[in-house]
Amino acid sequence: MLKHEHFEELCAAASIGQASGAELAELREHIGWCSTCQERYSEFLGLNAAQYAKTARDEELSREEAVSSIDSTLFRERFLKKAAAEGIVFSGNGVDRSLPEPEVRSRRIWNWPQLATVAAGVALLAVVAGGGYYAGTRRVSLARVPTNIAVKQMGAADEQHKSAIASLEAENKDLATEIVSLRRSLVSESSKLSELELNNSASAKDRLVLVARIREREDAIANLQSRLDEAEGSLTNIRSAYETAKLNLGSNQASLIEDQVKIHELTNQLAEKSSALARERDMLSAGRDVRDLMSARNLHIVDVFDTDPKGKTRPVFGRIFFTEGKSLLFYAYDMPDAKLKEASYQFRIWGKKEGPNQRARNLGIFFSDDKSQKRWVFEYGDPKVLSEIDSVFVTLEPSNGDPNRPKGDKLMYAYLRGQANHP
Repeated sequence: MLKHEHFEELCAAASIGQASGAELAELREHIGWCSTCQERYSEFLGLNAAQYAKTARDEELSREEAVSSIDSTLFRERFLKKAAAEGIVFSGNGVDRSLPEPEVRSRRIWNWPQLATVAAGVALLAVVAGGGYYAGTRRVSLARVPTNIAVKQMGAADEQHKSAIASLEAENKDLATEIVSLRRSLVSESSKLSELELNNSASAKDRLVLVARIREREDAIANLQSRLDEAEGSLTNIRSAYETAKLNLGSNQASLIEDQVKIHELTNQLAEKSSALARERDMLSAGRDVRDLMSARNLHIVDVFDTDPKGKTRPVFGRIFFTEGKSLLFYAYDMPDAKLKEASYQFRIWGKKEGPNQRARNLGIFFSDDKSQKRWVFEYGDPKVLSEIDSVFVTLEPSNGDPNRPKGDKLMYAYLRGQANHP
């Protein structure tokens, strides 16, 4: 099978004059006994002759004229010249023997669909082969100019000429291969068309059913298109209303933002006042200890506010009830207890005597007194220590930290040695 494909390619190349001398000799010997290749070669010559006649605006060659050119004197001379250029020597008998006339294929009765398919395939083959012939003859004629120049220049460009010829021969072989592939495709399509024609009568009813379905689909599509048009109209109206609303919203947005800012400020003020009121209520309900403190001598009541580095008051608030030389009661509210939940941290209270080289003393830690009110409490009753300190402050320290040295930031600070303000 591969050998026949090889000779089909040689037939295509020889039919457009692009086969080498060795290839022509090989093809001539094979055609002498292979009727199939004789027929292929005849068909290639017929196609090329017909295409060339159209290109030159001449009349088409008849099949008999195309077949007769297989062993024409001109063809033989071109063959012998190419063979001599390739160094091939023929005996006298071999040179005189003409190629046998290829068999003429019997005509087959085609119906019009088959004829249309075959005609399309033949036309395609004719265009490819004719185009190859025209391109090949044009390129060879252009290649002769550098050859003549090469002869005049003592063979300096001989290698370029040979390279151009080799390139053209390779290109023509590719065209011949493409022709063979197209022929096979034509045979396959013809076979499929025959199968369709055999099933033509059986599929007549199916076609009627398909036509009915197509009409139903067309009606459904028309109905859907009408509904789509209505929906698009509604969408256009909605978009118009949306754009209008957006314009109105843009005009009112500034006043809306201003109102939101005012609401936010009033909400913060209300929250602060509510928190202060709750603290006052807590103080009133603190119990017997607070009542005893309120009646004690030399009582200091100190409100403690925490501030950030910029001087802004933080939400943390505290109140200290300090009785000189007796007791210290410290209430704190809204302490930042996030770290208390995440890890083991404590709010630690430190006392310190004002002056240089004075170290802070650890007094203890805050305990949660009322979680709903976020209230913390610390109570201390060592008179000796209380007499030695002037101020207190709070830090957030790890449970396993150094109990004698504060490391956290100060949350609240209060000076205790002011003038007693109660009773």
